[in-house]
This record gives sequence, structure tokens and C-alpha cells, in this order.
Amino acid sequence: MTAVALNNLWLYLKGMTLPRSDREWLAGKLLEPAATDTETARQQAYVHETLYRALDEAAGGQQLQSAEDFIAEMQAEGI
Repeated sequence: MTAVALNNLWLYLKGMTLPRSDREWLAGKLLEPAATDTETARQQAYVHETLYRALDEAAGGQQLQSAEDFIAEMQAEGI
């Protein structure tokens, strides 16, 4: 986020009237560590595998056309 966006978010949050428990929850969320590179890579691999498995099932086991081949075919057809 840009500094302007963060500042606007901060002003918005300061303007809210939150009970103590909600403020503590929000503070906890803001202090949570970001996902590590390993976690991010694991999540990306999971999404990649899940998408390919779903696409394979949707194609009925047929080999799917690559995105590059699809784009080349569309360009050849003038689309």
C-alpha cells in the first residue's frame, strides 16, 4: 500500500468507535506476522495443483490446450 492509502486507512480506523475487545482483535491482526516465503510457495503450489486437477477433470481426461497455443489459434483466426 502507498503511504497515502495507509494514512487514509489509519484515519478511518481512528474515526471508528470500537469496543475494547474489537480494538484488541484489530491490534492482534495488525501485528500478525506475514506469511513466510515458504508458506507462500506452499500455498501457490496447492492452488496450482488444485486448478490443474479441476481443469483435468473438467476436460474429461483429455489433454488441455496450453494458453500459448490458445492465443496463437485466436490470433490466427483474427480474433
